[in-house]
Amino acid sequence: MTAELPDPRLEQIVESVLQISRGDFSVSLTPSRERDDLDAIIVGIRSMAIRLSATYDELEKRVRQRTALLEAARDRLEVLAYTDALTSLANRPALLRELAARLDGIRRGEPPVTLFLLDLDGFKPINDIHGHSAGDKVLQEIARRLVSSLRPQDMAARLGGDEFAVLVQADTASARALGQRLLQVLNSPIQVGPAVITAGCSIGFCLGIESFTAEDWLECADTAMYVAKRDPNHKLRNFADYMLQERHRRAALSAELATALSDGQIAPIYQPVIRLEDQQPVAVEALARWNHPTLGVLPPAIFLPLLEKAGLLNQLTRRLLDDALRDLARWRAQSAVDDDFRVQVNVKPKELRDLSFPDLVTELLRWHNVPAHALIIEVTEEDFISGDKLDMYSFIALRELGVRVYIDDFGAGYASFGYLSKLPIAGIKIDRTITTGVDSNKQQRAVMKSVIDLAATCGLECIVEGVETPEQARTLSEVGANLVQGYLYGWPGPFTSSNKVPNK
Repeated sequence: MTAELPDPRLEQIVESVLQISRGDFSVSLTPSRERDDLDAIIVGIRSMAIRLSATYDELEKRVRQRTALLEAARDRLEVLAYTDALTSLANRPALLRELAARLDGIRRGEPPVTLFLLDLDGFKPINDIHGHSAGDKVLQEIARRLVSSLRPQDMAARLGGDEFAVLVQADTASARALGQRLLQVLNSPIQVGPAVITAGCSIGFCLGIESFTAEDWLECADTAMYVAKRDPNHKLRNFADYMLQERHRRAALSAELATALSDGQIAPIYQPVIRLEDQQPVAVEALARWNHPTLGVLPPAIFLPLLEKAGLLNQLTRRLLDDALRDLARWRAQSAVDDDFRVQVNVKPKELRDLSFPDLVTELLRWHNVPAHALIIEVTEEDFISGDKLDMYSFIALRELGVRVYIDDFGAGYASFGYLSKLPIAGIKIDRTITTGVDSNKQQRAVMKSVIDLAATCGLECIVEGVETPEQARTLSEVGANLVQGYLYGWPGPFTSSNKVPNK
């Protein structure tokens, strides 16, 4: 009896199923003339392959579209990291990067380069008299005039507030001539609506030398600029060694830092974080101030660089964490705040590289009997966070502990959403430079909305800094902001249980 041969269509069906499972939907099955059950299966497989192919093509199209949108958003935010949002000039991180590159060139024997720092003398009254919108227009016009006065290879930057920088290839004589031209251009009146405004300007400049670091160079130009600012008759000053008296003053302060920390002269004051929907405070940010016995209250801009240079930054962080958690524990015990109220403390990226930092946080939380969810660590974005094993250890350890980590000053440093996706963080604080002009500038409003929307897409909480006017607050509410912080809701000060926010 002859064995019946298997139907060849069975092998074709099996091969087609395997082909589809590999993602290849171009099956070549053809029904036979039998029109039996196997042919019905063949027709079904062909129909399924056609539908799967169409679905797969549609999914690929959507993925390509979404990828293109995300890449475009990433590119915009990468540009934002090195661009001042208000003026479209380079920002401080971009300038520091360029200074380091130019110093490398000077060490290789390239032509001399001069750094100018410029500060507007009468900018605060402009804001006070004409409003912040007029102040923004003045800054934008100053930026335009700077760019139009420079060569394409030169660099103009806004460092923040009303302070600008210019970096040019020039020796001292050429730099002095350019400085005089810049004074003339920047002192010309500016028409803002019906008002004619003259801001006035002070300029300091410094020739780069081989021994400088980028920070040294910036400091010397800054010192010269402040000398010019104090002299009404000479608004352009070249840096000279005798100007180092300011450095000597800083050296004297540095010698007092250890005592100031141990005696509690450096302590936190607090600024509220407000929930827009009900205008209620949900957190406070702890801000360091030095209550100097003879000089009065000194802001962190004066003593933080000195602490860092002296290697005392870790001691300051421990002091602030200890004081802030002690205060929060007391407020909770007095029912001055609810259980969800948070305190936010700033640290620098280099502190996260200390493997004992999560242990310090754990120790202080237990000592003051404060739950981990009530503490937020804000990582200032002045330095690049590499995301290496040392950084990730602290990030992950804090997350496992229940402490949330935010990236502070987002939009003013290195951070982008592509960069942040590598870090286990809970939120961002949008820098005040993006808030500036959000109520009067459509482009600025669009940038703010994009950042808020992308933060939400990435599952990140978001606090907007630098809110100073009701108009800004209304605009932020319209673009989806929920948590805000700024002078509109309170100046940094002591915490008061009567109104649950620091005094204005």
